[in-house]
Amino acid sequence: MSLIDRIRNESKEALKKGDSRRLETLRFLISLVEKKELSKEVGQMTEADVLTVLQSEMKKKKESMEMFSKAGRDDLSKEVKKEIEILSEYLPKEASVEEIEEVVKKIIGELGQGAVFGAVMGRVMGEMKGKADGGKVTEVVKKRLESK
Repeated sequence: MSLIDRIRNESKEALKKGDSRRLETLRFLISLVEKKELSKEVGQMTEADVLTVLQSEMKKKKESMEMFSKAGRDDLSKEVKKEIEILSEYLPKEASVEEIEEVVKKIIGELGQGAVFGAVMGRVMGEMKGKADGGKVTEVVKKRLESK
């Protein structure tokens, strides 16, 4: 079952159970995916595209939660936190720092002396698409290139 099919099925379950927070969150996610689908040719939407939409929404939610917390709006922060918990169920397990370091080490080894930050980042993010946070990867790549 594809990710979007799973999300649609679970939104139906949320409707049956009366879980309005989950239902609203999943319906919004479905609408974002369908909007992205409109920009593609018919049948060209992939799991990676759905995952990209999901990750983008997660990033926005985390930023919102941070802003609400800074503004002292704990009520809104808690709401967004619940949405983040719901969305995170559909993301793949995030790679550990050790896994990121292994990939970075391998790619720096492949690039040799010509290993520059931009080239390493591009290759690592391509290989770890959806599995690693860009901030963590940046940190590991910088640390690794400085110690080189």
